[in-house]
Amino acid sequence: MTDSRRGRSNLTHGRPNIARVDEHNPVWSLPGYHADNTRSWGPISASVVTRPAGEGVWRSDYHRILYDPVGYTSTGTGTLQFENGPVQGYQYLPNQVSFVPRGVMARSNRPITVQFIQMRQTPETYDALISDMVRGGAVDLEPTTPFDDPLVSQIASTITNEMKGGFLDRILTDALNTALAVQITRHFVDPSKIALTPSNGLSRERLKRVQDYIEAHLDDRLTLTELAGVACLSPYHFSRSFKQATGVGLHHYVMQRRLERVKTLLHRTNEPLALIALEAGFADQSHLNSAFRREIGVTPGQFRAALA
Repeated sequence: MTDSRRGRSNLTHGRPNIARVDEHNPVWSLPGYHADNTRSWGPISASVVTRPAGEGVWRSDYHRILYDPVGYTSTGTGTLQFENGPVQGYQYLPNQVSFVPRGVMARSNRPITVQFIQMRQTPETYDALISDMVRGGAVDLEPTTPFDDPLVSQIASTITNEMKGGFLDRILTDALNTALAVQITRHFVDPSKIALTPSNGLSRERLKRVQDYIEAHLDDRLTLTELAGVACLSPYHFSRSFKQATGVGLHHYVMQRRLERVKTLLHRTNEPLALIALEAGFADQSHLNSAFRREIGVTPGQFRAALA
């Protein structure tokens, strides 16, 4: 099988990735602005961004979520202006986030060079979600000044930590992308207009169909959208219904099934670990070793040796 079926992320690094999909963003005219360790997974990309002091202008075809794990409060106040609105003074506190919708001009002036995590999401993520999540299907997404949102901060931290490890499963990425969009959307919607998950969303028959599909395609590049289609549900409702039906999240369930396949292959075959990794749907042997040790407590090699 080709790598495209192995659940590999389409990983590219540094400024060229963002410039290629966001080349008309005026932020690139700010001297010293650059993105390190950029990675893209279909509808979402994440970057560790170094943003120098001075004024920069952001306008993009993507929704942007900015997460600042460190913040700055003792080095002066920055200014922020959206479109032709008033200029506002602001300070980033640690772990705060902000949101700028696609097409909105954000002009900011920072007193110092800072580094933060920047996530960009396609508008289609929100378009599909809002029609399913919100009664009436209409939400006015607006730019925000820095605010506290522990869930968004946690998701951003998860993505960053996984970036460091080099692996981020597509199902997990899809789930995090959806969760980010859900949480951001909640800031602009009256809670009474949010549609709850249908109580009969994932019947026993649909659950069995999804589980059988997962088993038959463990070595494929499974995605949340793909599995939701098997269940005939939207990704938003499917994620929630699957966890309600099984007691575990979709990514955790698929990971457990892949690890069970690995253990079976270790027990029944003498295949090299690199081949077993691919047959179980891991990106490579290193990815397998990391997941196996984290979940089982030993490496696959140690597990195989214990079987001898």
